Amino acid sequence: MEINALLMDVHDNVVTCVKEVPAGSMVSYRKGDEICSLEAKETIPYCHKIALEDLQVEQDVLKYGELIGRTSAPIAKGCWVSHNNIYSVPRDYDSEMVDDNGTETGTAQTVKTESGMKFWGYRRAEGRPGIRNHVLILPSCACGSESARIVASQVRGAVNIVFNTGCSDVAANTAMSQKVLTGFACNPNVYGVVIIGLGCETVGHRQLREKIQSMTSKPVVSFGIQDEGGTLKTIEKAVRAARDMAAEAGMQQKELFDISELFLGIECGGSDATSGIASNPAVGELSDLLVDLGATTMMSESIEWIGGEHVVAKRASSPKIHNEIIDVCRAYEEHLKAVGQDCRAGQPTPGNKAGGLSTLDEKSLGCIRKGGTRPIMEVLEQAAKPTKSGALVMDTAGYDISSVTSMVAGGCQAVVFTTGRGTPTGNAIVPVLKVTANEVTYKKMEDNMDVDLSAIIRGEKTYQEMGTELLKVIEDICNGKLTKAEAYGFSDIAVDHVCRFV
Repeated sequence: MEINALLMDVHDNVVTCVKEVPAGSMVSYRKGDEICSLEAKETIPYCHKIALEDLQVEQDVLKYGELIGRTSAPIAKGCWVSHNNIYSVPRDYDSEMVDDNGTETGTAQTVKTESGMKFWGYRRAEGRPGIRNHVLILPSCACGSESARIVASQVRGAVNIVFNTGCSDVAANTAMSQKVLTGFACNPNVYGVVIIGLGCETVGHRQLREKIQSMTSKPVVSFGIQDEGGTLKTIEKAVRAARDMAAEAGMQQKELFDISELFLGIECGGSDATSGIASNPAVGELSDLLVDLGATTMMSESIEWIGGEHVVAKRASSPKIHNEIIDVCRAYEEHLKAVGQDCRAGQPTPGNKAGGLSTLDEKSLGCIRKGGTRPIMEVLEQAAKPTKSGALVMDTAGYDISSVTSMVAGGCQAVVFTTGRGTPTGNAIVPVLKVTANEVTYKKMEDNMDVDLSAIIRGEKTYQEMGTELLKVIEDICNGKLTKAEAYGFSDIAVDHVCRFV
């Protein structure tokens, strides 16, 4: 009998169909060594859930062995379970806190490789080596973004970002923007920086240059459009400076570094049911393998821990970090409530729901699997630089591009990005590797997807095997292989803000 559905835990009362199941057809799944089946009473779309038993109103719905929601209407055995008939249950954060006795759990044993798992990178005077050697054309405000784009287009080896703010901001927004801009400049993949400002922005190009120079010994120069006499004169000077910087960067020789010098950002976006079932567990396995080799990995998108925050917190290396994880989720909900908003109104997104994710809890319980299982050593604010190595988490927005922006500003050299629905996103400073376990998405978006993990869904390979394969892909990217988004020259950023422009 063909297996066409997956049971994630023996206690679950739903299974996820990995093929569309017409009404009247049989749904078959494994429960341990047993193969079970039931008749679909209605058509179940690909990646969506079917009830294994009659569910009454207000009954708990279980997936991954965890609560993903409660029923808002009766659901008969063999019927479709979706966002239309289950809802997310508010969290009781107080009950999830633990006593902080100051103890820490042991970290995973690291195994530095004497041969094999190494990569060729560019040594930096401060911090980790770069796996790229970019000259960054950095606008200090929105008004400098177009000039920065033109300058980068004229110099081989130069990249730019498009920055959409820098003026008319409250102090907290300005502070976040400065963390991101200085973080971009200090990223290991950047050799040197050419700043382009206007002249009347909140933090001027000279001030930004001085901030960056206080943080790094990289070459940094800056120009102001108002000071230089307009766009053409500014572009001419900036192109000359960038060209000279690129020539210097081209002289730098690569050196061999242990994989323990890698800092990998972990992201997901456009999720569907295949994300939590396959691609996120595979990336979680990748994360564990890297941490065991002494590398650092970081999961973000804290709104997508909500509903699974208690699972993330169990990985904390100390009670303090456990409570920090719970507090991050509590603070996120309270921040939105303060302006009359509910995180469950925007999560899951319409695309998530179409992909079979019915509640924020279900989405979160799948999302958090990409972070692996190793002890969490640090909880970071957005765009902050780590002080510890190993498995880390960063408190960022649920918007995937904003989360990648913050992780790049925090210093990661590469990002692995899981998706179910598909996305073309990329970042100018770091390679973004797109992986999916949805074979339909891979076929439709092969121009954007780097790795097809659908063998997990088909039962041909385990997520552990695919995690090991991803490790080799990451090694190749560290050694210079371009991701598809990188080859296209994609450059997406979004800076999270606390309130409106003023």
